Amino acid sequence: MGVIKKIFKENWNEFTILYSDKIRKTIFKEVEKMLECGSLEKGFIEFKCEACGEIKRVGFRCKSRFCTSCGKIRCDDWAEEMTGRLINVVHRHMVFTIPKELRKIFAEKRELLCLIPQCAAKAVISYFKDRNKKESFTPGIVSVIHTFGRDLKWNPHVHMLVTEGGEGNVTIFKKMNYISYEALRKRWQKLLLDELELKMINKKKWFRELKNKIYKNTKEGFYVYAKGIVKTAEAALKYVGRYAARPAIAESRIIKYDGKKVTFYYERHEDGKRVEETLDVIDFIGKLIRHIPEKGFKMIRYYGIYAKSKKHRERFFKLMREAILETKRKLRKWKYRILKYFGVDALECDKCGAQMRFYDIVYEGESIREKLRKKILDDNKRKLEELMHTYGVIKGLIHDKMEPLYI
Repeated sequence: MGVIKKIFKENWNEFTILYSDKIRKTIFKEVEKMLECGSLEKGFIEFKCEACGEIKRVGFRCKSRFCTSCGKIRCDDWAEEMTGRLINVVHRHMVFTIPKELRKIFAEKRELLCLIPQCAAKAVISYFKDRNKKESFTPGIVSVIHTFGRDLKWNPHVHMLVTEGGEGNVTIFKKMNYISYEALRKRWQKLLLDELELKMINKKKWFRELKNKIYKNTKEGFYVYAKGIVKTAEAALKYVGRYAARPAIAESRIIKYDGKKVTFYYERHEDGKRVEETLDVIDFIGKLIRHIPEKGFKMIRYYGIYAKSKKHRERFFKLMREAILETKRKLRKWKYRILKYFGVDALECDKCGAQMRFYDIVYEGESIREKLRKKILDDNKRKLEELMHTYGVIKGLIHDKMEPLYI
Protein backbone atom coordinates (compact mmCIF):
# COMPACT_ATOMS: atom_id res chain seq x y z
CA MET A 1 0.00 0.00 0.00
CA GLY A 2 1.33 3.45 -0.94
CA VAL A 3 1.89 6.04 1.76
CA ILE A 4 -0.81 8.42 0.45
CA LYS A 5 -3.40 5.63 0.43
CA LYS A 6 -2.31 4.72 3.97
CA ILE A 7 -2.73 8.34 5.08
CA PHE A 8 -6.29 8.46 3.75
CA LYS A 9 -7.25 5.02 5.09
CA GLU A 10 -6.21 6.04 8.59
CA ASN A 11 -7.50 9.64 8.62
CA TRP A 12 -10.24 10.16 5.99
CA ASN A 13 -13.13 9.38 8.35
CA GLU A 14 -11.87 11.92 10.88
CA PHE A 15 -11.42 14.51 8.12
CA THR A 16 -15.00 14.00 6.84
CA ILE A 17 -16.39 14.43 10.36
CA LEU A 18 -14.55 17.74 10.73
CA TYR A 19 -15.27 19.18 7.29
CA SER A 20 -18.19 17.23 5.77
CA ASP A 21 -20.08 20.42 4.85
CA LYS A 22 -17.10 21.80 2.92
CA ILE A 23 -16.18 18.73 0.88
CA ARG A 24 -17.33 18.69 -2.75
CA LYS A 25 -19.23 15.61 -4.01
CA THR A 26 -16.50 14.92 -6.55
CA ILE A 27 -13.94 14.66 -3.77
CA PHE A 28 -15.97 12.03 -1.90
CA LYS A 29 -16.23 9.92 -5.07
CA GLU A 30 -12.57 10.23 -6.06
CA VAL A 31 -11.26 9.46 -2.58
CA GLU A 32 -13.60 6.47 -2.27
CA LYS A 33 -12.38 5.12 -5.63
CA MET A 34 -8.77 5.60 -4.60
CA LEU A 35 -9.25 3.79 -1.28
CA GLU A 36 -10.90 0.82 -3.04
CA CYS A 37 -8.30 0.69 -5.83
CA GLY A 38 -7.00 -2.87 -6.22
CA SER A 39 -9.35 -4.29 -3.58
CA LEU A 40 -10.31 -7.91 -4.37
CA GLU A 41 -13.69 -7.29 -2.72
CA LYS A 42 -14.63 -5.01 -5.63
CA GLY A 43 -13.64 -7.55 -8.25
CA PHE A 44 -10.57 -9.07 -9.82
CA ILE A 45 -9.06 -10.86 -12.79
CA GLU A 46 -7.95 -14.42 -12.09
CA PHE A 47 -4.97 -16.12 -13.69
CA LYS A 48 -4.28 -19.85 -13.43
CA CYS A 49 -1.14 -21.89 -13.93
CA GLU A 50 -1.94 -24.82 -16.22
CA ALA A 51 1.11 -26.70 -14.96
CA CYS A 52 0.45 -26.75 -11.20
CA GLY A 53 -2.98 -25.13 -10.76
CA GLU A 54 -1.68 -22.10 -8.81
CA ILE A 55 -4.06 -19.11 -8.92
CA LYS A 56 -3.20 -15.40 -8.91
CA ARG A 57 -5.80 -12.64 -8.49
CA VAL A 58 -5.32 -9.05 -9.63
CA GLY A 59 -7.77 -6.43 -8.32
CA PHE A 60 -9.40 -3.87 -10.60
CA ARG A 61 -7.82 -0.41 -10.72
CA CYS A 62 -9.84 2.68 -9.88
CA LYS A 63 -8.55 4.78 -12.82
CA SER A 64 -8.99 7.91 -10.72
CA ARG A 65 -6.90 10.99 -11.48
CA PHE A 66 -6.41 11.37 -7.74
CA CYS A 67 -4.87 7.92 -7.28
CA THR A 68 -1.07 8.20 -7.48
CA SER A 69 -0.81 4.77 -9.12
CA CYS A 70 -3.62 5.10 -11.66
CA GLY A 71 -2.84 8.79 -12.16
CA LYS A 72 0.70 7.89 -13.23
CA ILE A 73 -0.59 5.28 -15.69
CA ARG A 74 -3.16 7.74 -17.05
CA CYS A 75 -0.46 10.39 -17.40
CA ASP A 76 1.93 8.02 -19.23
CA ASP A 77 -0.78 6.84 -21.63
CA TRP A 78 -1.90 10.37 -22.41
CA ALA A 79 1.71 11.49 -22.87
CA GLU A 80 2.28 8.88 -25.56
CA GLU A 81 -1.01 9.65 -27.33
CA MET A 82 -0.36 13.39 -27.23
CA THR A 83 3.21 13.00 -28.51
CA GLY A 84 1.73 11.10 -31.45
CA ARG A 85 -0.37 14.16 -32.32
CA LEU A 86 2.50 16.68 -32.32
CA ILE A 87 3.81 17.83 -35.68
CA ASN A 88 7.51 17.58 -36.46
CA VAL A 89 8.59 21.13 -35.58
CA VAL A 90 10.33 22.74 -32.61
CA HIS A 91 8.02 23.46 -29.65
CA ARG A 92 8.43 25.84 -26.73
CA HIS A 93 7.32 25.12 -23.20
CA MET A 94 5.67 28.26 -21.78
CA VAL A 95 4.14 28.93 -18.38
CA PHE A 96 1.38 31.52 -17.75
CA THR A 97 0.82 32.59 -14.12
CA ILE A 98 -1.61 34.86 -12.27
CA PRO A 99 -1.17 37.18 -9.24
CA LYS A 100 -2.17 36.13 -5.73
CA GLU A 101 -5.13 38.53 -5.74
CA LEU A 102 -6.94 36.39 -8.33
CA ARG A 103 -6.26 32.92 -6.90
CA LYS A 104 -9.14 33.04 -4.41
CA ILE A 105 -11.63 33.79 -7.21
CA PHE A 106 -10.72 30.55 -9.00
CA ALA A 107 -10.86 28.60 -5.73
CA GLU A 108 -14.42 29.80 -5.06
CA LYS A 109 -15.59 29.54 -8.69
CA ARG A 110 -13.77 26.52 -10.04
CA GLU A 111 -15.72 26.60 -13.30
CA LEU A 112 -13.75 29.76 -14.17
CA LEU A 113 -10.51 27.76 -14.37
CA CYS A 114 -11.25 27.18 -18.06
CA LEU A 115 -10.56 30.88 -18.65
CA ILE A 116 -6.87 30.44 -17.81
CA PRO A 117 -5.93 28.23 -20.81
CA GLN A 118 -8.46 29.97 -23.06
CA CYS A 119 -7.03 33.43 -22.46
CA ALA A 120 -3.44 32.21 -22.57
CA ALA A 121 -4.14 30.55 -25.94
CA LYS A 122 -5.82 33.71 -27.24
CA ALA A 123 -2.77 35.73 -26.23
CA VAL A 124 -0.42 33.40 -28.13
CA ILE A 125 -2.62 33.01 -31.22
CA SER A 126 -3.33 36.76 -31.52
CA TYR A 127 0.42 37.47 -31.18
CA PHE A 128 1.22 35.07 -34.04
CA LYS A 129 -1.58 36.43 -36.25
CA ASP A 130 -0.45 40.03 -35.72
CA ARG A 131 3.01 39.16 -37.01
CA ASN A 132 1.55 38.94 -40.52
CA LYS A 133 -2.06 40.04 -41.01
CA LYS A 134 -2.21 38.61 -44.54
CA GLU A 135 -0.98 35.14 -43.57
CA SER A 136 -2.62 35.17 -40.10
CA PHE A 137 -0.30 32.44 -38.82
CA THR A 138 -1.85 29.92 -36.41
CA PRO A 139 0.38 27.97 -33.99
CA GLY A 140 -0.35 24.62 -32.38
CA ILE A 141 -0.96 24.70 -28.63
CA VAL A 142 -1.33 21.99 -25.99
CA SER A 143 -2.26 23.42 -22.58
CA VAL A 144 -2.29 21.76 -19.17
CA ILE A 145 -3.96 23.43 -16.17
CA HIS A 146 -2.20 23.09 -12.83
CA THR A 147 -3.86 24.28 -9.63
CA PHE A 148 -0.96 23.41 -7.32
CA GLY A 149 2.48 24.79 -6.67
CA ARG A 150 5.41 22.69 -5.54
CA ASP A 151 4.45 23.37 -1.91
CA LEU A 152 0.84 22.15 -2.59
CA LYS A 153 -0.63 25.63 -2.12
CA TRP A 154 -3.49 26.75 -4.36
CA ASN A 155 -1.76 28.35 -7.33
CA PRO A 156 -3.65 28.10 -10.65
CA HIS A 157 -1.45 28.44 -13.73
CA VAL A 158 -1.10 26.86 -17.15
CA HIS A 159 1.74 25.01 -18.86
CA MET A 160 1.77 25.21 -22.65
CA LEU A 161 3.56 23.44 -25.44
CA VAL A 162 3.57 25.87 -28.39
CA THR A 163 4.88 25.33 -31.92
CA GLU A 164 7.73 27.67 -32.83
CA GLY A 165 5.84 29.00 -35.82
CA GLY A 166 2.43 28.60 -37.39
CA GLU A 167 0.28 27.63 -40.33
CA GLY A 168 -0.56 30.51 -42.69
CA ASN A 169 -3.36 31.20 -45.13
CA VAL A 170 -0.92 30.60 -48.00
CA THR A 171 2.28 29.26 -46.42
CA ILE A 172 2.00 25.72 -45.05
CA PHE A 173 4.20 26.51 -42.05
CA LYS A 174 6.36 29.51 -41.13
CA LYS A 175 9.06 29.12 -38.49
CA MET A 176 9.29 31.98 -35.97
CA ASN A 177 12.39 32.07 -33.81
CA TYR A 178 11.61 35.25 -31.88
CA ILE A 179 8.72 35.47 -29.43
CA SER A 180 8.32 38.51 -27.16
CA TYR A 181 7.31 37.27 -23.71
CA GLU A 182 6.68 40.81 -22.51
CA ALA A 183 4.16 41.32 -25.32
CA LEU A 184 2.51 38.01 -24.43
CA ARG A 185 2.40 38.99 -20.75
CA LYS A 186 0.48 42.23 -21.49
CA ARG A 187 -1.98 40.46 -23.79
CA TRP A 188 -2.44 37.66 -21.25
CA GLN A 189 -3.12 40.14 -18.43
CA LYS A 190 -5.69 42.16 -20.38
CA LEU A 191 -7.52 39.16 -21.82
CA LEU A 192 -7.89 37.37 -18.48
CA LEU A 193 -8.94 40.47 -16.51
CA ASP A 194 -11.50 41.44 -19.16
CA GLU A 195 -12.98 37.91 -19.25
CA LEU A 196 -13.18 37.74 -15.46
CA GLU A 197 -14.95 41.10 -15.34
CA LEU A 198 -17.63 39.76 -17.71
CA LYS A 199 -18.17 36.75 -15.42
CA MET A 200 -18.53 38.83 -12.23
CA ILE A 201 -22.24 39.50 -12.73
CA ASN A 202 -23.03 40.28 -9.08
CA LYS A 203 -19.60 41.69 -8.16
CA LYS A 204 -18.79 43.97 -11.06
CA LYS A 205 -18.03 47.04 -8.92
CA TRP A 206 -15.82 45.06 -6.56
CA PHE A 207 -13.91 43.39 -9.39
CA ARG A 208 -13.49 46.64 -11.34
CA GLU A 209 -11.80 48.16 -8.31
CA LEU A 210 -9.59 45.06 -7.95
CA LYS A 211 -8.78 45.18 -11.66
CA ASN A 212 -7.69 48.84 -11.47
CA LYS A 213 -5.60 48.06 -8.39
CA ILE A 214 -3.87 45.20 -10.21
CA TYR A 215 -3.08 47.41 -13.21
CA LYS A 216 -1.73 50.12 -10.92
CA ASN A 217 0.18 48.22 -8.25
CA THR A 218 0.77 44.64 -9.36
CA LYS A 219 4.08 44.46 -11.17
CA GLU A 220 4.37 40.72 -10.64
CA GLY A 221 2.02 37.79 -11.01
CA PHE A 222 1.13 37.94 -14.70
CA TYR A 223 4.21 36.11 -15.86
CA VAL A 224 4.83 34.43 -19.19
CA TYR A 225 8.14 32.67 -19.39
CA ALA A 226 9.82 29.85 -21.28
CA LYS A 227 10.97 26.70 -19.55
CA GLY A 228 12.72 25.08 -22.48
CA ILE A 229 12.78 24.03 -26.11
CA VAL A 230 11.32 20.70 -27.25
CA LYS A 231 12.87 19.37 -30.47
CA THR A 232 12.40 15.60 -30.42
CA ALA A 233 9.70 13.04 -29.64
CA GLU A 234 11.74 11.85 -26.64
CA ALA A 235 11.94 15.39 -25.25
CA ALA A 236 8.21 15.90 -25.82
CA LEU A 237 7.42 12.63 -24.03
CA LYS A 238 9.63 13.67 -21.11
CA TYR A 239 7.98 17.08 -20.95
CA VAL A 240 4.45 15.73 -21.04
CA GLY A 241 5.26 13.00 -18.51
CA ARG A 242 6.39 15.66 -16.08
CA TYR A 243 3.82 18.39 -16.60
CA ALA A 244 0.69 16.62 -17.78
CA ALA A 245 -2.28 15.53 -15.67
CA ARG A 246 -0.19 14.17 -12.82
CA PRO A 247 -1.21 14.01 -9.14
CA ALA A 248 -0.40 17.03 -6.99
CA ILE A 249 2.41 15.17 -5.21
CA ALA A 250 4.41 12.04 -6.00
CA GLU A 251 4.80 9.31 -3.37
CA SER A 252 8.58 9.74 -3.62
CA ARG A 253 8.37 13.30 -2.24
CA ILE A 254 6.90 12.15 1.07
CA ILE A 255 9.80 11.69 3.50
CA LYS A 256 7.96 10.62 6.64
CA TYR A 257 4.50 9.79 7.98
CA ASP A 258 4.10 8.85 11.65
CA GLY A 259 0.32 8.73 11.89
CA LYS A 260 -0.05 12.36 12.95
CA LYS A 261 2.38 14.38 10.85
CA VAL A 262 3.44 14.26 7.20
CA THR A 263 6.83 15.51 6.05
CA PHE A 264 7.46 16.11 2.36
CA TYR A 265 9.95 18.06 0.31
CA TYR A 266 9.92 20.29 -2.76
CA GLU A 267 12.46 22.28 -4.73
CA ARG A 268 11.89 25.99 -4.33
CA HIS A 269 11.15 27.65 -7.65
CA GLU A 270 13.24 30.76 -7.00
CA ASP A 271 16.61 29.11 -6.35
CA GLY A 272 16.09 25.36 -6.76
CA LYS A 273 16.85 24.79 -3.08
CA ARG A 274 15.31 21.72 -1.43
CA VAL A 275 12.76 22.65 1.24
CA GLU A 276 11.23 20.21 3.72
CA GLU A 277 7.80 20.92 5.19
CA THR A 278 5.91 19.13 7.98
CA LEU A 279 2.11 19.34 8.21
CA ASP A 280 -0.55 17.93 10.46
CA VAL A 281 -2.04 14.96 8.60
CA ILE A 282 -5.50 16.61 8.48
CA ASP A 283 -4.00 19.75 6.92
CA PHE A 284 -2.07 17.61 4.45
CA ILE A 285 -5.27 15.87 3.33
CA GLY A 286 -6.98 19.24 2.93
CA LYS A 287 -4.17 20.55 0.74
CA LEU A 288 -4.30 17.48 -1.49
CA ILE A 289 -8.04 17.15 -2.09
CA ARG A 290 -8.56 20.79 -3.05
CA HIS A 291 -6.71 20.03 -6.30
CA ILE A 292 -9.20 17.33 -7.38
CA PRO A 293 -10.99 18.74 -10.45
CA GLU A 294 -14.74 18.59 -10.95
CA LYS A 295 -16.10 15.57 -12.83
CA GLY A 296 -15.81 16.05 -16.57
CA PHE A 297 -13.62 19.16 -16.29
CA LYS A 298 -10.84 19.00 -18.89
CA MET A 299 -7.44 19.85 -17.45
CA ILE A 300 -5.80 19.35 -20.86
CA ARG A 301 -6.91 21.44 -23.84
CA TYR A 302 -5.85 21.90 -27.47
CA TYR A 303 -5.87 25.07 -29.56
CA GLY A 304 -4.82 26.31 -33.00
CA ILE A 305 -3.39 23.60 -35.26
CA TYR A 306 -4.00 20.98 -32.56
CA ALA A 307 -7.69 21.80 -32.13
CA LYS A 308 -9.96 18.94 -33.22
CA SER A 309 -11.77 21.18 -35.71
CA LYS A 310 -8.57 22.06 -37.60
CA LYS A 311 -8.98 20.59 -41.10
CA HIS A 312 -5.38 20.65 -42.31
CA ARG A 313 -3.62 19.09 -39.33
CA GLU A 314 -3.05 15.78 -41.14
CA ARG A 315 -0.88 17.34 -43.85
CA PHE A 316 1.96 17.93 -41.38
CA PHE A 317 4.62 15.34 -40.60
CA LYS A 318 4.25 13.96 -37.06
CA LEU A 319 6.92 14.12 -34.38
CA MET A 320 6.44 10.39 -33.68
CA ARG A 321 5.76 7.82 -36.40
CA GLU A 322 2.48 5.89 -36.16
CA ALA A 323 4.30 2.54 -36.15
CA ILE A 324 6.29 3.53 -33.05
CA LEU A 325 3.14 4.87 -31.39
CA GLU A 326 1.27 1.62 -32.08
CA THR A 327 4.12 -0.40 -30.54
CA LYS A 328 3.95 1.77 -27.43
CA ARG A 329 0.19 1.19 -27.21
CA LYS A 330 0.71 -2.57 -27.23
CA LEU A 331 3.19 -2.29 -24.36
CA ARG A 332 0.70 -0.53 -22.08
CA LYS A 333 -0.64 -3.77 -20.64
CA TRP A 334 -0.08 -4.01 -16.89
CA LYS A 335 2.16 -7.05 -17.38
CA TYR A 336 4.62 -5.05 -19.47
CA ARG A 337 4.42 -2.05 -17.13
CA ILE A 338 5.49 -4.20 -14.17
CA LEU A 339 8.25 -5.75 -16.28
CA LYS A 340 9.41 -2.27 -17.34
CA TYR A 341 9.47 -0.67 -13.88
CA PHE A 342 10.35 -3.63 -11.65
CA GLY A 343 11.92 -6.18 -13.96
CA VAL A 344 9.44 -8.86 -12.83
CA ASP A 345 7.20 -11.01 -15.03
CA ALA A 346 3.83 -10.62 -13.31
CA LEU A 347 2.41 -13.78 -14.93
CA GLU A 348 5.24 -16.10 -13.98
CA CYS A 349 3.95 -18.71 -11.54
CA ASP A 350 5.55 -18.24 -8.11
CA LYS A 351 5.28 -21.98 -7.46
CA CYS A 352 6.68 -23.62 -10.59
CA GLY A 353 7.85 -20.78 -12.85
CA ALA A 354 5.48 -21.59 -15.73
CA GLN A 355 3.42 -18.88 -17.46
CA MET A 356 -0.03 -18.31 -16.02
CA ARG A 357 -3.03 -17.81 -18.29
CA PHE A 358 -6.18 -15.74 -18.00
CA TYR A 359 -8.87 -17.84 -16.31
CA ASP A 360 -11.74 -15.72 -14.97
CA ILE A 361 -13.15 -12.28 -14.11
CA VAL A 362 -15.03 -11.84 -10.86
CA TYR A 363 -17.16 -8.70 -10.57
CA GLU A 364 -19.33 -7.85 -7.56
CA GLY A 365 -18.95 -11.41 -6.30
CA GLU A 366 -20.09 -13.02 -9.56
CA SER A 367 -17.82 -15.18 -11.70
CA ILE A 368 -18.08 -14.27 -15.38
CA ARG A 369 -16.76 -17.72 -16.31
CA GLU A 370 -19.56 -19.40 -14.33
CA LYS A 371 -22.13 -16.99 -15.72
CA LEU A 372 -21.05 -17.72 -19.30
CA ARG A 373 -20.93 -21.48 -18.58
CA LYS A 374 -24.54 -21.43 -17.37
CA LYS A 375 -25.60 -19.35 -20.35
CA ILE A 376 -23.95 -21.76 -22.79
CA LEU A 377 -25.55 -24.74 -21.04
CA ASP A 378 -28.98 -23.08 -21.07
CA ASP A 379 -28.60 -22.12 -24.74
CA ASN A 380 -27.44 -25.62 -25.66
CA LYS A 381 -30.29 -27.15 -23.67
CA ARG A 382 -32.81 -25.02 -25.58
CA LYS A 383 -31.19 -25.90 -28.89
CA LEU A 384 -31.22 -29.61 -27.98
CA GLU A 385 -34.94 -29.47 -27.14
CA GLU A 386 -35.67 -27.67 -30.42
CA LEU A 387 -33.70 -30.27 -32.37
CA MET A 388 -35.47 -33.16 -30.58
CA HIS A 389 -38.85 -31.59 -31.28
CA THR A 390 -38.02 -31.13 -34.98
CA TYR A 391 -36.76 -34.72 -35.18
CA GLY A 392 -39.95 -36.01 -33.55
CA VAL A 393 -42.15 -34.13 -35.99
CA ILE A 394 -40.21 -35.41 -38.97
CA LYS A 395 -40.33 -39.04 -37.77
CA GLY A 396 -44.01 -38.83 -36.86
CA LEU A 397 -43.30 -39.40 -33.19
CA ILE A 398 -45.20 -36.35 -31.92
CA HIS A 399 -48.85 -37.24 -32.67
CA ASP A 400 -50.48 -33.86 -32.15
CA LYS A 401 -48.30 -32.46 -34.92
CA MET A 402 -49.25 -35.22 -37.44
CA GLU A 403 -52.37 -35.64 -39.60
CA PRO A 404 -54.45 -38.71 -38.52
CA LEU A 405 -54.16 -41.75 -40.77
CA TYR A 406 -57.44 -43.51 -41.77
CA ILE A 407 -57.53 -46.95 -43.36
